[in-house]
Amino acid sequence: MGPLYANDSHYSQLGDAVHCLALISAVDPLLVDLTALALHGQDALVLTASLHAGDEDDVIRLTAAQVPIDGIDGGAQTPPAFHVARTSECWTCSLREVLVAIAEDRARLEPDGATVVLLPPGVELIHLAPRLAEDLDDVPGAALAGLAHVIDVDTAARDLLTHQELPDSVVAGEGQCAGEVHMVALGYADVVVALGRDPVGLDLVEHLRPHDTLMLPGLEAPLLPELLALRHDADAAVARVHPATTRAWGGPADHGVWTLDLSASLPFHPGRLRELVADLAGYGLCARGCFWLPSRPGRVCAWEVAGGAVSVGDAGTWDEAPEWDPDGMPGGRAPDGGIGVAGPRCHLVVTGLGDAQMRERVRQAFGRVLLREDEMAQAMSWIGADDGLGDWFGS
Repeated sequence: MGPLYANDSHYSQLGDAVHCLALISAVDPLLVDLTALALHGQDALVLTASLHAGDEDDVIRLTAAQVPIDGIDGGAQTPPAFHVARTSECWTCSLREVLVAIAEDRARLEPDGATVVLLPPGVELIHLAPRLAEDLDDVPGAALAGLAHVIDVDTAARDLLTHQELPDSVVAGEGQCAGEVHMVALGYADVVVALGRDPVGLDLVEHLRPHDTLMLPGLEAPLLPELLALRHDADAAVARVHPATTRAWGGPADHGVWTLDLSASLPFHPGRLRELVADLAGYGLCARGCFWLPSRPGRVCAWEVAGGAVSVGDAGTWDEAPEWDPDGMPGGRAPDGGIGVAGPRCHLVVTGLGDAQMRERVRQAFGRVLLREDEMAQAMSWIGADDGLGDWFGS
């Protein structure tokens, strides 16, 4: 199976005189090592980044990804590495500063070259890349090329649909699950590398992968040329995963994977939402999207289900959300050329495996949670009132 392209119009070719910085993320440290081995001997500097919290000094270590060879004394040579002291309380911010410095140096030393950095497990593309892209705009001769996320489809169903804690990482929150990181990374990355052969896991990844991005079947495929042929568009990537503009991508149904696309202009009833949250979230599902409440009409309420956990939060105002084209790509334009439909709405995308009864229960719960037409007449009375969801939204 070759590379799967749905629409490559979102990407532009990098110029010949630009030094390309590409990033690769993974949740499993073993996949980071396998990817480094697969990139060995490629025409790029490949660095593996790791974060180390010490008693006195916290450092970011960057190791050249080369295969150890036998030395004169019969021992193995240690790959070259250098350490950079952590510069702020935020590990991701410190890593971003290091990556900018690397891009500056490499652009000066090798103007038409490339650098690939394998990120530490637990560092999320969505938290790192948008600001990094902005910073690199101010670095002459450097640009952020493609971003990839590597996932093992043989464990994808387990990792995405049940709670699996992230491996030890100084950036991961306590109890943070792999499914949360995978689901956002699959939507944000320009390239998804799918290792393994399990058809169920592969279909599940296909349902969660935006179809305007690229999917490569394993590390035998030419990853480096694909990354270097792209310029990362942070605005488009954010729109793919923003709660207000995420889409139901869908995918193969041969192995029992399905996706529900639930939408309504009516808001959720705060009381019924709290009462029916378990039915709406289901069990063993992935979900993402947005909703609104009559008590919080100006706010985008985010909905996410991954790894057996439900997350609800505030994603800003509707005016601040990316432009939305309901008939096209998030961040796109409406068919008449104007800005896509905006404003409060409920839109949940739910993906699961088998269990038609669970799928129907989620569908019914969505309808029951919505305000009824006769209740909308009193919707204004909710504004400023205690909706009983302050513990969910931190207010």
